[in-house]
Amino acid sequence: MTWLPRADNAGNTAVHPTRTHAIVVAVERYEDPKWNVSGPYSDARAFISWLVNACQVPEKNITLLSSALSHDRADDGRAALPGGIDLLPADSTTVSRLLQEELTTLEADLLWVFWSGHGLIDTNGEHVLLLADSTPLTKRGVGVDSLQRALQSKRVGSHQGAGVAKVAVAINACQNQPWIDHIAKTELLVSHTYVTDRGLFVLHACSTGQKARVAPRDMQRDGTAASLFPRMLLRYLDDGSADVLPDLLQVSESVDAEFVRLRQAGLTSQTPSTLRRNWSGKTAVTGTFAHPPTEREQRLADLLCDVLPNARIRDACAQRLTAGVTAVVRVSDDSETPTVEQLVTAAARVHHGVPTLLDLLPSLPEVCFDAEHLSELRAAAEDLRPDEFLTGGEHVELVVLLASLDIEDLRILAGYDRRLRPHLPSMPTDAAHLVRAFEAAGYRTDAASMPILLRFVALVAAEAGSPTSTTANGLRAWCDRVAGRLRLAPQTVSAHWSEAVLDAARRRCETAWILIEVTIDDPEADPGKAAYACSAWLLDPATGPQRLDYPSGYFTWRQTHQLVAELLEPYIAVRSVDLAVEFFLPESHLELQVERIPLRHRGADNVHLGTIVPVVVRCAHRHAGRRIPQQWTARWQECGKVSTVSDEQHWLVHDAADLFSLRDALVDRPDVGCVELIGGHLEFTPALVCCVQSGVPVLTWHRRLDDRRPGGDLSHLRRSVPPSRLPEEVRQLRADTSTWSEAHHLVLLWDDPQRLPPRLRLRTPGRIASHDRHR
Repeated sequence: MTWLPRADNAGNTAVHPTRTHAIVVAVERYEDPKWNVSGPYSDARAFISWLVNACQVPEKNITLLSSALSHDRADDGRAALPGGIDLLPADSTTVSRLLQEELTTLEADLLWVFWSGHGLIDTNGEHVLLLADSTPLTKRGVGVDSLQRALQSKRVGSHQGAGVAKVAVAINACQNQPWIDHIAKTELLVSHTYVTDRGLFVLHACSTGQKARVAPRDMQRDGTAASLFPRMLLRYLDDGSADVLPDLLQVSESVDAEFVRLRQAGLTSQTPSTLRRNWSGKTAVTGTFAHPPTEREQRLADLLCDVLPNARIRDACAQRLTAGVTAVVRVSDDSETPTVEQLVTAAARVHHGVPTLLDLLPSLPEVCFDAEHLSELRAAAEDLRPDEFLTGGEHVELVVLLASLDIEDLRILAGYDRRLRPHLPSMPTDAAHLVRAFEAAGYRTDAASMPILLRFVALVAAEAGSPTSTTANGLRAWCDRVAGRLRLAPQTVSAHWSEAVLDAARRRCETAWILIEVTIDDPEADPGKAAYACSAWLLDPATGPQRLDYPSGYFTWRQTHQLVAELLEPYIAVRSVDLAVEFFLPESHLELQVERIPLRHRGADNVHLGTIVPVVVRCAHRHAGRRIPQQWTARWQECGKVSTVSDEQHWLVHDAADLFSLRDALVDRPDVGCVELIGGHLEFTPALVCCVQSGVPVLTWHRRLDDRRPGGDLSHLRRSVPPSRLPEEVRQLRADTSTWSEAHHLVLLWDDPQRLPPRLRLRTPGRIASHDRHR
């Protein structure tokens, strides 16, 4: 038979048999002989026969963990197994090693897990599968919840779990609660943060409190399953299609319907159940669940007894609970009304069930309780499910809102908040799984805290766009409702929301600027030889301009270096967004080497400012008035255009010594956005003033140093860097001396007519006596 690709009802392509692996467990013989049972080995052989013979799964892809009874057979029944199957003992050591170590290199589209043997419900309400090394004094087993976490963990599949796409599980084991002195559970050591979003589908032979029926020994036939559930399951799995992964939802519904007919005929009381199917990102529950309440569940149930005193109220509670979450409430055999314990255990075993149960209580008829009683209920509920605080409705609403956003990767966005990073899933995931991961971080009840999930929602809403955005407003309303239900302080939520909005504005605007205006006492002095006074502002795109504290008075240029460094160092060290520094210099001092101001940065002294952050220079005189000539706007717009020809049409390269020719060239080339000054002239200031007065907003040139100027041109910048990115490009050139040895002498004059510095009242400096200067 040749395998041909097919598609299920959902349009998913069938899994190839050679990409299918299976773990089959059959536990018949125990170290405590009283627990020996006949049938699981036959169940395992029938399941393996379907995989190999019907679906063409290679024998080497199947691992069998078995402790079979011989039943007085000479060959122990093992001759019926295909020869290539790996046979291992079904004890706790093997199971632990297999799930934690030996599956880490597995590459598979599908991993089938079939388990047949004894099972029970322990005193904590967990379903436990017993292993072959169970002794008369100690029963050894593995919890089904731990098994599911292990099968969804990074330890299963290569590339941190990415090597296995889906896992299908069928468990044929009882779920009753016999008296057991002690159960030693095999610890699989899988934390919540280690679990991936791998698809999982789990089928159980029975519901809580029931036994899985096994055919009597004399009615077991070779080649067929001995237990009722595997026999029914294989009937619908082996439909002749040779598909190793048929539509399991349809298969489970067919098995359920078959068991309904058997129960109606009085042939069995067994009810199969499906605890989880989340290949489509959703969780569904079928079957009946009557878990005995754990100690924490009983505490919540005791507190609810007075709140839900009669059958009518409990029945209304059960109906609204199942409408809010997929919770199946088992009712007693002699009554159609659930008990309080049944309501609590049903809610505790589905996602968001407990918060939903408490949230619906105030809306029930004839229910009343005081604030103290409500506080006790909430405390008991938080203790019961500390990793969940959303109700079912809140979870669905949030996932829908997040899915409607036009944000490509929410994980990258969440990384902006350092408190969210430790809770990010390691693998790419969708909105529903991100919400689950952040919700699992929990929340504190103190008024000053902000739950991780609500921090994430505020971050996403702030990034969603304008305050008028429908989705952003929906997220804000959702956040306020949840915060109110959790009794979080409104001022805490509001403060964090405002902080998120400011951070988002900073990210959108990319750069914050520190503006430093330099004034001089003697305009006729050479650059660096006068006395200087400074005023500084922080222009934050989120908060607007604010005046920075700078010492008053006039200082030498060397002293000015130190004062500017003391001003800038704290901002450079702690800024969470990009920062640039802009100097406004007088016309006669445009060649001050401000980019060479030394700072202490990351433990190193005398690091040039221009190698740390973008540094640009503007002419202070240009902005003495408020009028913006049209030529400035036109030339600035030219800077945003991309040159499509080889002659770099938006640049003018000119000798700084020939001022008359430079003026004529600027008049003849109104399309020029940038000018590069070249030549060996010692004094560049007249050429700089000429360019500023002509409205050239961006200017690069080689700086005079010790009466000499480095040679070469800036063609690599003209050809490859848009003018708007020149500040950052120049900073990188200065920082990377191996790229260009002359980068430290490169200076950028920048003038944006669309952004003026803050207009604050400054006293007009006059000439002061030399003995008053701090030289």
